[in-house]
Amino acid sequence: MAEALFWADQLAKQILERKKFHYTSDKVPKTGKCVVKTSASLSGVLHIGRLSDTVRGESVYRALKDAGAKSELIWVAENMDPLRKVPKGVPAAYKKYIGMPVTDIPDPHKCHKSYAEHHTAKYFEVLDEFVQTKMKKYSMREEYRKGNFKPYIKRIIDQAEKVIEIQNKYRTNPLPRGWSPWQPICQQCGKIITTRVTKIENGKVYYKCEDYHFAKEKAEGCGYEGVDDPMKGNGKLVWKSEWAAQWAHWKVCSEGAGKEYQVPMSAWWVNGEIVERVLKFPMPVPIFYEHIMIDGDKMSASKGNIVYPAQWLEVASADLLKFFYNKKLMKTRSFSWKDLHNLYDDYDRHCKVYFNEIKVENPKEREHMKRLYEISQLGKPKRQPDMSFSFAVMLAQTVRKDKIMDILKNTGHLDKLRQGDTEFIKQRLAYAGVWAEKYAPEEYKIELRDKVYPDARKKLTRQQIAAVKDFTQALEKKDYMEGELYDLFWDVAQRNGIKAPQLFQALYLILLGKERGPKLAPFILAVGKKKIIQVLKSV
Repeated sequence: MAEALFWADQLAKQILERKKFHYTSDKVPKTGKCVVKTSASLSGVLHIGRLSDTVRGESVYRALKDAGAKSELIWVAENMDPLRKVPKGVPAAYKKYIGMPVTDIPDPHKCHKSYAEHHTAKYFEVLDEFVQTKMKKYSMREEYRKGNFKPYIKRIIDQAEKVIEIQNKYRTNPLPRGWSPWQPICQQCGKIITTRVTKIENGKVYYKCEDYHFAKEKAEGCGYEGVDDPMKGNGKLVWKSEWAAQWAHWKVCSEGAGKEYQVPMSAWWVNGEIVERVLKFPMPVPIFYEHIMIDGDKMSASKGNIVYPAQWLEVASADLLKFFYNKKLMKTRSFSWKDLHNLYDDYDRHCKVYFNEIKVENPKEREHMKRLYEISQLGKPKRQPDMSFSFAVMLAQTVRKDKIMDILKNTGHLDKLRQGDTEFIKQRLAYAGVWAEKYAPEEYKIELRDKVYPDARKKLTRQQIAAVKDFTQALEKKDYMEGELYDLFWDVAQRNGIKAPQLFQALYLILLGKERGPKLAPFILAVGKKKIIQVLKSV
């Protein structure tokens, strides 16, 4: 394969050219297709950060396909996790289910068969908006019930001593002999976190159901002493064995994981050694990535800094979020509502580079930008009309909707209208309007009045007032294009013995009541010089 510049293409190259296992000298078998796995636990709040694993996994899947490999993307519900606490909006009586697998708890909303099924359905209502690939979707609870994991359960239990040996290499407190990689569900109370294994004998797991303490809640054990047959699937492998079994079962070549799994003692490497030495399948190539931050802080429901997918789709497309995640994997992705316009500008620049509307001299940088833009699209990349998000924000606040298209004709934005451009413009204006209303910093909020803002004149020097008068008279004499207006700003400032930023400050104070605002030339053209002259003359 040729040199790969984009991270997903680099991983695809690594996957396709790999010859040996990571921990042994075994050769990597030919599986016929490359399976990329993505997954989610159904506990916790569904925010945009929880979409990142699938977005990045899909990028590797697409890179493999583009490299000519037969590829598949699968999604797995990690739904054997126990309920750890009663979430908001769920009846307090659900406390009795703490410690039970979420698949076995009734849906409090009474619209699905179980708590897990309800949250899975809600998850996919959102996720399907952000990925274009049709994924095969699996449930770990169903996989165990169907017996699909029997061969891996048997091999791991039969070689429990080897699993213990592997795990102890990564632990400070060694696991004792007789430790069980199988966690049964209590036959009497249905809880999974409360079953303490007492021994394994003749392939059977003996347990006692005892209280288990989470950080803030307690799962009450019922005291039942029972025997479980792992081959019947009423339980699960512990995570530092189950992950390995998943890789071997679905023949996974790559999967994503947060940067915390990169450290040598993490579950990734424990399972990597188990899958190679016990299950005889090569450890997948990892997609390690940074988690999303909000204004430099970790996203957390308790902190109230959650960004929900529905909120994102009010102000931006799914493509823009994919673009955000597909940028450098191991660079902290810090998102801020107030900086959304910068993300838009970066995205638009990549679009122009993709369609050769902007020249980038460095060929590697150019090809990387094109690939990043291409792989972040839900569909086929399309040219965009030249309308910045900042300009759309200004239009959405200052121009009546029925007049916007006329304004865009006057500003030259509709000179070469292509199919789909009108829909794009309307959608971007809608995004911009919501952002301006809900999230924009003060300098982007615009309220244009019929007269000069109160107290604005008091803040202006005589030279600034003279320059404003000069500018107003020049504006009355002729119609200007955007570039000509910028020239006029500099000429007027120079004639009146001030610098251009001082003229900008004066105009912002008069028109908007603050010292900063949108780019003045497009703002004046969008509002119309008649209205602008009216306000400026009121000084």
